[in-house]
Amino acid sequence: MTKNKTTQPDKPAEKKDENRETKILNVLCNTSILLMTIMTEAFSEMFTTISKEMMTAVATGLGAPEDATKKIDALHQQLPDHLRKELITMKNDLAKHLMEKRAELSPLLADPMFDQGVAIVERTPFSLPLLTQDLDEHSLLGYLTLLQTNDPRATTMLKELLEWMNSLPQPEKKEK
Repeated sequence: MTKNKTTQPDKPAEKKDENRETKILNVLCNTSILLMTIMTEAFSEMFTTISKEMMTAVATGLGAPEDATKKIDALHQQLPDHLRKELITMKNDLAKHLMEKRAELSPLLADPMFDQGVAIVERTPFSLPLLTQDLDEHSLLGYLTLLQTNDPRATTMLKELLEWMNSLPQPEKKEK
């Protein structure tokens, strides 16, 4: 008597697709967080500088002691801590949202265009975990430091990732 062979779903292929999607979603999430943080930090720094100058001018004009300007400096130094906490909150919220929408995004992520982002990240060596991974605060801050110091590899990679993200196919909008 011959046994009927039953075919099992191709588990390694499913795992490979899941790993690919995870890498893509991590690149999208991490790149978005880096971009949002840079923009937030730039606006915050600009606003703080303008506010500080205005407050100093007003305080000095009114004869206020130098302590008033020192308090403004202290406020300026607290902003990075606030931004760091916001960074992690935004990252966790975005990652959660992407994972919730993963099944819905899966057909869209099948487009080979999405692989280009992973390739950009994997060909740019850093002594940090890749953007294809679920990064912790330390790693995200490491990338931000590289960007803030105008590291040519980091700025080139982020520019390429931004161009890549802008070229990606968009999900169809659901009509309400």
